[in-house]
Amino acid sequence: MANGEPPSAGLLRELGAAADLIVAADGGAHAAMAAGLRVDMAVGDLDSLGGEARESLGDRVLLRADPNRTDLQKAIDYCLEGGCGEVDIAAAGGGRADHALANLALLTLSRGKARLRIVDDLFEVSLVEGTAVVDAPPGTVVSLVAIGECRGVSTSGLRWDLDRKTLAFSPLGIHNEVATTPATVSVGSGDLLLFRGRWVEKHR
Repeated sequence: MANGEPPSAGLLRELGAAADLIVAADGGAHAAMAAGLRVDMAVGDLDSLGGEARESLGDRVLLRADPNRTDLQKAIDYCLEGGCGEVDIAAAGGGRADHALANLALLTLSRGKARLRIVDDLFEVSLVEGTAVVDAPPGTVVSLVAIGECRGVSTSGLRWDLDRKTLAFSPLGIHNEVATTPATVSVGSGDLLLFRGRWVEKHR
């Protein structure tokens, strides 16, 4: 749980019910607890965690004061150190655009270590490592965002498919949709982010 704009309480409860471990990045504990989740550990420099939340956590806090890493990085590291193979991140957007972009960058930094997703009420965002399967109803919105240059980008099952294209950091790849399910997205090289929509919006 990051300390950005939280998603709906319903989504937080859905994620919490599926989780084996709930870790808050510093003040992210406030929104998690407000949604009724039990935070197993709050990690960070603890400058935004205070009041009743800090008291109720007791010894379930871990101070990591490294100024060269964000609190969300520290929380993810804690999960990886504990052997987590999948990490869902909530409240990673909203507010400051620089924080939102930095949080997306964490998906690329965790390549090969664990499967990370940033989840909000609109999207599930993940890094495409080789080939990703989009098992979603037709009309589900899909966006592809290249971080830097991505080569050999191919898709199948989308309304507008790509065949071994090179994508740069640009608007190209925004707002496609699933035509036949399951769809696939593959990349030969580079950091390609897959935004899988949580809603259906068919183009006319």
